[in-house]
Order: sequence, then structure tokens, then C-alpha cells
Amino acid sequence: MIRPVKSVQWGKKIVKIIEIYPMLGSTNQFAKDLIKSGGPSGTVLWALEQNEGKGRLGRSWDADQSSLTFSLMWQCPEKEVPPNLTLAVGLGLVQSLSETTGLSELKVKWPNDFWIGERKLGGILTEAIHHRGDLWIILGIGLNVNASPPKGNLSPRISLQEATGGFWPRLGILNLALLGVEWGFDLAWSRENLSTLFRTHGNFLDRTIIVFQGGRSFQALAKDVLPDGRLLIEDARGERALMPEEITVRF
Repeated sequence: MIRPVKSVQWGKKIVKIIEIYPMLGSTNQFAKDLIKSGGPSGTVLWALEQNEGKGRLGRSWDADQSSLTFSLMWQCPEKEVPPNLTLAVGLGLVQSLSETTGLSELKVKWPNDFWIGERKLGGILTEAIHHRGDLWIILGIGLNVNASPPKGNLSPRISLQEATGGFWPRLGILNLALLGVEWGFDLAWSRENLSTLFRTHGNFLDRTIIVFQGGRSFQALAKDVLPDGRLLIEDARGERALMPEEITVRF
């Protein structure tokens, strides 16, 4: 097992310790391995570089030292993960980052991405595994901090540096992100309705979107986010609520 070059005590409700690694293939995969070897709940794995990372739907997400990539491994006290956890953490992180950076245009793109205008800043990948009868949550987050990666085929990217015109220390952004994670976990377990928060910190309600589902695409009006994190849409078939794993969304 790879050992961290440094460990930092955090001591919050969710995050207990931060372990720093020079290079990992995937922080989420490493978290799975660490759980199976007896790693403690509340550990954040921060890879200064990542070369085999994956995002939602298996899309590649690698990171050099201009980016921030980390995963939280946390033993869930309940038998199920709150279905709105990813969205709640996203809202917490956006609020934490926007307050410090002044980026009021930083928004959550349902269900798991961070966008500034029409460009992607980062995203969240949430996974759950069972180990020896316990349910574990692995929450991976990637952010473009001090460089703008090449524009890809799916979505052009942006960094905090490009958006603000200033350099941002990655440790400082990690601290802000972890504060957002703490707030997001509290929000998810409070079972609070996320609709009002998403209208403030989300980027596409009350507008026409393109929905991709099961090999087909169609236009719909994004109407609301329900308490369980589902997206309420309206199209020619009427209103219906869809889970994140059922669809992808574009503008």
C-alpha cells in the first residue's frame, strides 16, 4: 500500500484527517483499497497528481499540479446513502468557494458538476461500497485551480485562475472545499428541500435543456429539483421526475 508523504489532522464532524500523496492513479479507487485494508472513516486522500481518474459515466478526469483532486472515505451510519448527497455537497462547495473567490457566477450543474458561465470548473463522483457489513461513501472531487485544461469534446473547461485573474494556493482551495463538504453532509442528512438553494446556486432551472436518456435525446423544461435530488422536467409527455443515473443533461 502506498504511504502518504504527509498527514494533517482536520478534526471536523465528517473530515478527520487529510493524507497527501504525490501521485495516485485514482483517488476513488485508492479509497476503496484503503477501506478494505482497514483505513479510518473521515480520511481525505489528496493526490497532488492523478493519472487514471474517472468522472461520472466513466469519463476520464486526470489532474496535474495545477488542479485539485481528492476523495473522502466515510463510513455511513445508515443503511442507505441520502439520494441528494452529491447535489447537497455540490451546493455546499459552491457556496463556500463563491463567498471567498467572489465568483457569483459559479453554479452547480445538476447533478454533480461546477460551472462558471458555460464552462466546467470541476465535478463530484460519489460511490458507495459495502465492506464487512458496513456501508461506505467515497466522495471524489476534482477542481481546475490554476490552469485551464485544453477544451475537450464534451465541455470546455475553466480554472479559478482564469476566472478571477489571480493565483490560488491549492491548500487554501482544499480547505474551502472541505468546509463545503461538511456543510453539504449536514444538508443532506437534514433532509432539507434543496429547491430554494438550487435556484440560487444552480444554473439551469426554468430553461430548456436537452435530455439524453437510453440512447435518445429530447428537449424539456427544467422545472425544479425535488427533495430527493431528482430533476423535475416537463416535455410533450407532461411532468416527470428523473434520477441522475437515468439521464445526462446539456444546454
